[in-house]
Amino acid sequence: MGRTVLADETIQDYVEKLIKNGSWNLGLIIGQLTAQKDYAVRLIRTPEPVEDEVSEEEEDSDATKKRKRSDNRPESLCDVSEKWAATHAKQAIRMLPGGIDVIGVFALAPPNMMQASQAKLRQIVFAIHKTLVRGQLVSEEGAITDRILLQICSTTRKYTCRSIDVGDAKSSFRPADWKSHSGGDHWIRLQSDIAVDLRIPVPVRSQNLTFLKQLQSGVTPYCQRLCGGIALFNGKMREPTETLDQSESKGRSKGRDKGQTTQQVQEIEFCMKAKADGITETRVSENVAKMAVRGCIHSRAYVYGKAEVRDGIKALQTDVVRSLMARCELLYEDVIDVVEEESVLKELYNTPVRVFGKLPGTHLDFCDYMFPDEKMEEVTDRIEELLDISITEDKLDLTCERMATEEDMETTEKDDSQVNNQVVRESNLGFNIGTILGGVVAAALAGFSYYILGET
Repeated sequence: MGRTVLADETIQDYVEKLIKNGSWNLGLIIGQLTAQKDYAVRLIRTPEPVEDEVSEEEEDSDATKKRKRSDNRPESLCDVSEKWAATHAKQAIRMLPGGIDVIGVFALAPPNMMQASQAKLRQIVFAIHKTLVRGQLVSEEGAITDRILLQICSTTRKYTCRSIDVGDAKSSFRPADWKSHSGGDHWIRLQSDIAVDLRIPVPVRSQNLTFLKQLQSGVTPYCQRLCGGIALFNGKMREPTETLDQSESKGRSKGRDKGQTTQQVQEIEFCMKAKADGITETRVSENVAKMAVRGCIHSRAYVYGKAEVRDGIKALQTDVVRSLMARCELLYEDVIDVVEEESVLKELYNTPVRVFGKLPGTHLDFCDYMFPDEKMEEVTDRIEELLDISITEDKLDLTCERMATEEDMETTEKDDSQVNNQVVRESNLGFNIGTILGGVVAAALAGFSYYILGET
């Protein structure tokens, strides 16, 4: 029996708008995959490729940007670059809370174009999966590997839904059932504020890796400990197979669900092991630099309906890992020239803070990451481009995380100076990166150091 996809009823209105535009479209399906059913909450058009190089005279011209897009639009679905589609998926998933993922691809086109592009669509589905898996810091055991391909005929308005197992390169498409439904108020929100304070040594063997690889390798053990830890709901542990929403068992009137507008929110606290598994003895490591990541991040995730406790915990853990990874990547993109071209002994950086907004027509949030020197117009433009959502500044929640203050900077420099005086001998070798997560500062000292692992 094939998969069943329950699609939010707002999707059909969105498709009608695309059809009226009179052009073919390709994009992502975002939602949630479960063992029983899949939930599609929104379709997102993949933006047209834009040339990276623009002259200084043209840099601020909106007309130029539009022209560049038009000139680079492929002639048909067959000409779409799977790499470009995968890049869009990677950027879009940064902006989704835990539990909400890229679950497939949609294509809207006339019959002849759709028929000619079947091989290309399969390549795109697999390319997206490969890109997203490659970017994961922590592997997911038992993850669902089926993905959805939704094809919409722009002439007849017929929906054809199929699924494919992207975990098997030889798999073929199977029929799937696409059903429109109005269950948008059944989502449960889980959230947590998590303090992060990481000291990351850069061993001699890693000195030739990029700053991003060094940072990711340092953050990965923390993410593994998080995923291997326990979660408390209001200070209490719950059985993994217990239904997350206990109100389900208390009975409801048949008409209650339809009119329900209040969303259930559950607060979670994580407890982690002090050190990673496998470290049984003290080890001494020769390092060329040290990094520190410190701050408080706000995490959010969503699960649908009668999800179990373990589903909610996994979704929130995924969000924490995804958020840390996004900040590492964005910081790398922002400071790559400073880090890898200049030799600095000590530097502090702000990572971007997280801002939230609502996916239109749903109770679900999306997010973005904003650097201190960014303008709100840049944030709203990015959201419109990557998520195909028009939003104004007043519709964004900027209160969940804050930027660092000078007091944060001074406190961090003082704290790290005390630590570094104990374990580090200064040298001109290597480089140093300090970061700020969620507005709280981190600092580190470049040097030739002996770092005691396993007791930190």
